Amino acid sequence: MLKTAFAVTTGKTVAGLTAFLKMGSGTSLPGKVARKLDPNLLRNLGRQVKNQVIAVTGTNGKTTTCGLLAQFLREGNHRVVHNQLGANMVPGITAALVKQSSLTGQLIADYAVLEVDEASMKGLTAEIGVQRVLVSNLFRDQLDRYGELDTTAKLIQTGIQQTEIMQGKGRLILNGDDPLVTTLGQDPALAKDNLLYFGVEQVTYQHGTTPTCPVPFTREVTQCPACQGPLDYTVLIFGHLGDYRCRQCDYQRPALTVAAEHVLVKPEASEIRLRYGEQTTDITLPLPGLFNVYNLLAAAAVAYDLGLPISAITAGLRNYQSVFGRAEKKVLQGKNALIMLIKNPIGASEVLKLVGGDPKGKLLIALNDNYADGRDVSWIWDAQFEAIPTDKHVVVSGVRAEDMANRLKYAGIPEAHIQIEPDLKLALEKALDQTRLDEVLYILPTYTALLSLHKMLG
Repeated sequence: MLKTAFAVTTGKTVAGLTAFLKMGSGTSLPGKVARKLDPNLLRNLGRQVKNQVIAVTGTNGKTTTCGLLAQFLREGNHRVVHNQLGANMVPGITAALVKQSSLTGQLIADYAVLEVDEASMKGLTAEIGVQRVLVSNLFRDQLDRYGELDTTAKLIQTGIQQTEIMQGKGRLILNGDDPLVTTLGQDPALAKDNLLYFGVEQVTYQHGTTPTCPVPFTREVTQCPACQGPLDYTVLIFGHLGDYRCRQCDYQRPALTVAAEHVLVKPEASEIRLRYGEQTTDITLPLPGLFNVYNLLAAAAVAYDLGLPISAITAGLRNYQSVFGRAEKKVLQGKNALIMLIKNPIGASEVLKLVGGDPKGKLLIALNDNYADGRDVSWIWDAQFEAIPTDKHVVVSGVRAEDMANRLKYAGIPEAHIQIEPDLKLALEKALDQTRLDEVLYILPTYTALLSLHKMLG
């Protein structure tokens, strides 16, 4: 215990120095240093969680899902720790728990809600006991790190196989609308009682029509994961998410325990008919975009599995505040701004659909290719930038600003409407200058650009 206390104290000191010297976000380095001093630190801290450790992984929506789930648990009068700033590799998770521990190495929590990088699942579950695993979705993302989708699924599956779920002591909670995620529940060692699925039944948009764009959405999964036959959809939500069935075998979307029976998507919110086990209620999700409906359902599915009343969901939504660039609202120089992380084709396309639906909104896009972003930025050619109206003025920034400008030209944005400013601070100033008080500046950064933006904004 002395070693753990020393490691925690040192980690906290490193975090304080990092902040004081403005050397970065301090979300990972304290964890790296602390782990050097006590290799069993994460295991020791995890053992102190009174009830359960919940791991949330998948491509899109992890940070928002964890934020919502943590809020729901707090509404249920539970003490929660989680890596709320989104540092989701093992050092970052360790740093988050160190920050929330006492100087003597004590971690007081009923639940730990941990956002976990897909490739880090194996490392995390080897060190800490995990009783609940939630998998949000699987889309192509950072192919230079993860490889293709089946490789990512195998990384997650390896992590799941090391958890207590395989001994029947927990639950695997899956997005039933994703045919590849559903395969994670096909492991013969898993009992049906250890599985729970969530999803969306029906969607309409305000005014009754679904926005259409010149380029159709990409379905990244087109074949049945079981037999490689073609998948048919009675309802296609976006990407490859929906109500699917294989033509050649019995592979199909499983029964959903938590579901949005109907979603009305509005510009800044969604009206949802929520099925919560045997209960049904109407709720308002105060977050923009259909992708956030899935984040809500994912968090609600875990809450249901843990026995939280539906009142914890409704109260949690009233009190929830967006975090760290996930539909994060800011007032900058008296003007409204909405910051939304983009990092892969499907996620970016959903965000762009939202941005494109606001004719008065201004736009700043910041594209980096640092390690945490993924070195390969070719994904921008699969994202639906054609959703941006051709008369909109766009400021582009970041390490790969010129690549982004080139992509926008091919999307039909006139060159005269594209302003290149690699320096993010100057780009933000120019974008704000072009934004009127009655408009919204949409800021779409990749991950490291988002970190720089937050550092800049204090």
